[in-house]
Amino acid sequence: MMSEKDRKIPQIVILGLEGSGKSTVLNRLMFGTIAEGQPEQSTCFINVKYGTTILSVVEAGEETARESPYFQDILGEINGVVFVIDTQSNRHIEASFEYIFTLLDRIPQKTSILFLANKIDKPNAVPFVDLLQDPAFQIIMDDINRSVSIYPISAKTGETFYTAFDWIISRMTGRTPLREDVTPRRVIILQEGGVPAFDYTFDASIEEHDSTLLGGLISALNIMATTIFESESVMDVVKLGAMKMIIRKVSGWSIVLFVGRDDSESKAQSLAEEILQAFIEERNRDPTKEMPKQVKYEILSKIPEIAIALDQEPIKDD
Repeated sequence: MMSEKDRKIPQIVILGLEGSGKSTVLNRLMFGTIAEGQPEQSTCFINVKYGTTILSVVEAGEETARESPYFQDILGEINGVVFVIDTQSNRHIEASFEYIFTLLDRIPQKTSILFLANKIDKPNAVPFVDLLQDPAFQIIMDDINRSVSIYPISAKTGETFYTAFDWIISRMTGRTPLREDVTPRRVIILQEGGVPAFDYTFDASIEEHDSTLLGGLISALNIMATTIFESESVMDVVKLGAMKMIIRKVSGWSIVLFVGRDDSESKAQSLAEEILQAFIEERNRDPTKEMPKQVKYEILSKIPEIAIALDQEPIKDD
């Protein structure tokens, strides 16, 4: 059983069928990136720092979760469950829901459950809307006594990863995590090849260096990293002087969010994803639409945590 000291730390269990991506999720949660070829373990106990929050994390294999009496004791005490689903086939999705139903009665009603629809970066992934309409998932969602959510993510690329974990950590701790720990300074969104499509500076004291040169540098470094490490992963965080660059990539677009050197990396990554998604939605509505400063301001204003950081002076077009 957990000690009294450990009970004070929010406890979370990561579950999923073999090959769903549990170990990749844990790697990204621990290190902000992934390790290629890491072997899966049947059970892993570890404390993880998520921003300023310390989490007690248990990653459990299917056999342990189903049969271990010790694990059943853990399952009855935890604050949150993260269930990883491989979205590459309907068969795996059906098997995943069969698995969660075997454990559902042992998970307390007060325990929040987060489903991660993983591997959405793969071309053969089952559409997220189909997963939402799955009758098994609807049964779980219809239980008004449970706090349940689902996010489409890629543990490998990091897409929507931190947004999903923000949700469950806010439910586990009773507070919105880390919002005050990030001060956006500048955001640049790049097309493939490093060509800038969006550039906004929050802090007037920052010298606006050439975004084209910066975009080319980021693109070149990512190509170098991919070549050297033979991985699809790209850089996540680069620290330079008093600031650091948070770099995310989604659907062919890359975002570089400049924040303070000591700001929360996990929260900054989450905000970067939200900004990029808002930008992509606007581009999808009208690909030919120009992006003067007023339009950029409106896109950023859709994100509450970013809106409060925006310059309140009258907006003048570039």
